Amino acid sequence: MTSHNPAASPEALAPVLPILDAFVAETLPGGGIDGSRSLWQAPGRGAGNSLFPGDVDVRYLRFLVEGLYRAAGPLRRDGYRDVADAHVRWMAGAMRPNHPSWALGNALEMIGVHHVFRPRDEGLVAAARQMVAWLNERRVQVTTTDGVSFWHYPCGYGVLDAQDAGWTNDLSMVGSGLVWAHEVTGDAAMLESAASFAEYFVQPWRPNALGADGYWQCGTFREDLGSWVVGPAHFSGFESTDAYADEVSWVFSTMTCTDFLVKLYRHRPDPRYLDCCVAAALWTFRQAQFDDGGVGMCGRDDKWLGLTGNAVSQVAMLLPLLPHTHRDRAELVAGARLAWSYLEAHLPGASLGSHGVEWVTGTTSTDPLVNVGMLWAAAVLGWLNGLEALEHPTPG
Repeated sequence: MTSHNPAASPEALAPVLPILDAFVAETLPGGGIDGSRSLWQAPGRGAGNSLFPGDVDVRYLRFLVEGLYRAAGPLRRDGYRDVADAHVRWMAGAMRPNHPSWALGNALEMIGVHHVFRPRDEGLVAAARQMVAWLNERRVQVTTTDGVSFWHYPCGYGVLDAQDAGWTNDLSMVGSGLVWAHEVTGDAAMLESAASFAEYFVQPWRPNALGADGYWQCGTFREDLGSWVVGPAHFSGFESTDAYADEVSWVFSTMTCTDFLVKLYRHRPDPRYLDCCVAAALWTFRQAQFDDGGVGMCGRDDKWLGLTGNAVSQVAMLLPLLPHTHRDRAELVAGARLAWSYLEAHLPGASLGSHGVEWVTGTTSTDPLVNVGMLWAAAVLGWLNGLEALEHPTPG
């Protein structure tokens, strides 16, 4: 997340209003989602709809909340701030120790984002402490085949013969949640845990690294790709694509892994964190960006507004940490500007019914629709970050 006071006019933010308003329309008075009014709540691949009140899937709330808070001030819409507040409190109250790790991580992130924009709330701080305690109950110590040991937070479910699916998108949000929790509570142990867990994202992925205990004895950065794998297992058919998780990267992960490691870097300036994030951003532009700036999911497959927004957001997070003499800075800025040009051409007036995708190969999927909702929220954040970080003239 970049600065929470973007220098953007209401006119510049007009293209994101229909998206945010659609999310507001599905919000219940006390927070949470009315599934009967939602454009995105439908059973689908990977959906765990029985985990939350109303049988809704909450995976896009973390990104929506940030977008609502950041847009509320420039747009002078207190209602957006109220909806964000309600979602944060609802999510904090809904969490249980058996929830998957991504949900606990998202709830911690939401509490952290809340405290950037709103007064300190001791009830939410206490809830954050409780959630970290639940995460710590499930963490395991892993030693890689290269002999590196670290604390690992499993997904809370397995895949194939593994006790832990190990998805990098899910687990990077846990890492971010731990850093946010440290910032909110001041508990140094949470930062230590996040730094230890970061090894899962900077150590190399290795084939056939499943240990006898069912946990992965490797990291997730695939050096020949220059990015993170979707997950360490040779498994396909999970969500939104039929790619094999250990063979590809995807922009769902490059975004959230960068978010985690950049946030951690501000507390622990380990150069490996930035090196991995820069490499993954370069992978995004070199392997997943089309000539018109649109960005695909696992490569040049289909052009998604949300993934294009994520590409902009990755660079927005990195630029404040990269000196102007950094060897890759110019290429990153050029890729982000090209992505922004695609957003400028396609986001204003985009139909929500089109799902924000321009089909090219048809190898990605709108199933589950909650991932489509998450990508609409990502498009909002990409628009906000582009206006702020890329110093574009006001659109229109």
